[in-house]
Amino acid sequence: MYQRHPSQPTGDPLDLNVVPKVGIIGVGTIAEALTMGLCAFDDQRAEILLSPRNDTLSRRLALRYPNVKVAADNQAVVDESEIVVLAVRPQVTEEVLGALRFRPDQQIVSLIATFSVQRLSSLVAPANEISRAIPLPPIAERQGPLALYTQSAEILRLFDGLGSLIRIEDETHLDLISAVTSLMGTYFGMMGTVDDWLIERGFKPEASRAYVGELFFNLASAARNRSAESFTRLSADYSTLGGLNEHAWRELQAAGWADQLQAALALILDRIHGRATFDTQLPGAVNPCVDQGKN
Repeated sequence: MYQRHPSQPTGDPLDLNVVPKVGIIGVGTIAEALTMGLCAFDDQRAEILLSPRNDTLSRRLALRYPNVKVAADNQAVVDESEIVVLAVRPQVTEEVLGALRFRPDQQIVSLIATFSVQRLSSLVAPANEISRAIPLPPIAERQGPLALYTQSAEILRLFDGLGSLIRIEDETHLDLISAVTSLMGTYFGMMGTVDDWLIERGFKPEASRAYVGELFFNLASAARNRSAESFTRLSADYSTLGGLNEHAWRELQAAGWADQLQAALALILDRIHGRATFDTQLPGAVNPCVDQGKN
């Protein structure tokens, strides 16, 4: 069901004489990272036209890369592109796309997590070839996971090598991946908690952050290098029987840490499906902002 591709450029690059014209509507953090990834290593695998929504960011990218230009407006992006990447916020998607006129020969790549192909179909008609992707910020350096749902060989060639490409065959699984990406802040939050604990006990901040960062980096590298093995196996391999690692994980599990993590993922999935909002909390949870008297 899933196919994983290497993160390095393939040995069969696109013919630079026939590179596609790619337009990006909505230029924020992810669209910036995608643009940088497409242009990394002087690859120039596409002619890129950016919408002027974030004029400062779009023009900075255009100044940096010779194959990137800024359009006058969103309709100009559509008119001059063969592949249109949608990177607008879900809250304004219907408003933005409803004002645009697409062509039947265009391919659409949506980065909008909460919009299925079916939901997008009426908004981009008569264009009817729609792919979906979930890139993350590390794509700027052609690193990190890149989930792609597509039946298009051209879209596959365009995205291949921009990260660790994971092809998704069941579109509904993109929602699960979107939920998992919500843990990026949690990951760094856990590191921050460990960092605070060390600093409170006398560590200098620079020494603490260097150690914690290096520790978690190497653990993540081990997981990537041993991707054929389960994380349960890795946990066992890194935990001496009766040792400190086994003790810490046992106590966190007993305190419900693992169950709460899965409950949080389920809550985020409910939000993606429109069954919850940012104000929805897990049972018994205390809002840290309210608890600390913050707005």
